[in-house]
Amino acid sequence: MRIDHLTIKNFKGFVANEFSLHPQFNLVVGVNGTGKTSLLDALSIAAGSWFLGLRGYDTRHIRPQEVSLTCFNLEIRGSDPSHQSTLICEPQYPCMVEATGEVLGERLSWVRALNTPGGRTTYVDARNIKELAARADQTVRKGSDVLLPVISYYGTGRLWDTPREQAQVKNEKELTRKEKLSRLNGYNNSVDPRLSVSELVRWIARQSWITYQQGGLSSAVYDVVRQAIIRCLEGARAIFFDANLGEVIVEMKSQRTQPFNNLSDGQRCMLAMVGDIALKAATLNPHLGPKVLQETPGVVLIDELDLHLHPKWQRHVIEELRTTFPKIQFVATTHSPFLIQSLRSGEELVVLDGQPTAQLGDKPIDEIVQGIMGVPNPRFSERYEEMKGVARHYLETLEEAQLAAEDKLAAYKSRLADSIAPYADNPAFQAFLEMKRAAKLGE
Repeated sequence: MRIDHLTIKNFKGFVANEFSLHPQFNLVVGVNGTGKTSLLDALSIAAGSWFLGLRGYDTRHIRPQEVSLTCFNLEIRGSDPSHQSTLICEPQYPCMVEATGEVLGERLSWVRALNTPGGRTTYVDARNIKELAARADQTVRKGSDVLLPVISYYGTGRLWDTPREQAQVKNEKELTRKEKLSRLNGYNNSVDPRLSVSELVRWIARQSWITYQQGGLSSAVYDVVRQAIIRCLEGARAIFFDANLGEVIVEMKSQRTQPFNNLSDGQRCMLAMVGDIALKAATLNPHLGPKVLQETPGVVLIDELDLHLHPKWQRHVIEELRTTFPKIQFVATTHSPFLIQSLRSGEELVVLDGQPTAQLGDKPIDEIVQGIMGVPNPRFSERYEEMKGVARHYLETLEEAQLAAEDKLAAYKSRLADSIAPYADNPAFQAFLEMKRAAKLGE
């Protein structure tokens, strides 16, 4: 699956917007409130249309609260003069998401819409993708080969307050119980922006147990999932399950070996997300064996890819994802200039409040921050710039005071003292300007 073009109408903050997407990686940027997460939600509705044709898997509908509102000031006749109008907000219909792309090698366009209050999200104009998914469903259930796409959405709260118990497997029955072996299990929690840590941990634990039972011979699928995690987890050397602790353990190159729950938020976030994508791919397409990650297509949405990641890690995380999953189309949001700089071209940048640039890799960070992200003079803090302005105004006021009448000097001195009072935490700054004042006006 790949989405090349998306049209959004009356969805959240979008009135009528169109987006062209890169087939490999898309990085969405913009100030808060421009619709980065809303774009991902619209894409989850588009990609989630695949589940219309799969039995037992929920699709993503347009929710009533996602319909755009237009607000009006309505005049009230005969009311008190101080209360002459009231604010009325009306939902705008139809609320629509239209996608054009490629699904299982076929070129498709499909539409999901919510047309009336209390109505349901339509699928009459998404029958083509529904029927294609239904045929894939039948093919899978007959045991025939079909290349299934990964579809996954990871929100900002993907690992929020994950209890330690979810990262542990201490009951032997968890390892030995009969598994549901359907390939379609790879679509569990696909359009839910939360991440199931327990499922990934239990799978790793079970694979470790199977490897032990087979005399240390691990499956190709288990190997590729572990290698994917190691490749994308900065500083990782190995990952394994410790039966005594009942936890997944990560061996680091320069740090102590740690259980999953003792890792940093950034490490846990990346391990769980990459592991989840790899596990979904391996479950959906086990017939691909060791090439499953290189050959599995799909659409993966990530809100705030830079979440909890150090800038050093941010500079190479995109390359690691696209190298590990070369046929998956990623759409991620960010506020990080380091992620922007790591893109291969401006075509991979979706700017919601400006225009993208052609080349990014050769641009210094300050140019990206200023030119693309709209931060004025990023080399210095706002307070530093403010202090420079205060100092300039202080010296200009001193020049005026020198020429003022004697009876106005006290007022000038008071104004000067008030202007530098907020900077008591910087006595050198205050002392320098006060010395200038004393030299010109006296004590």
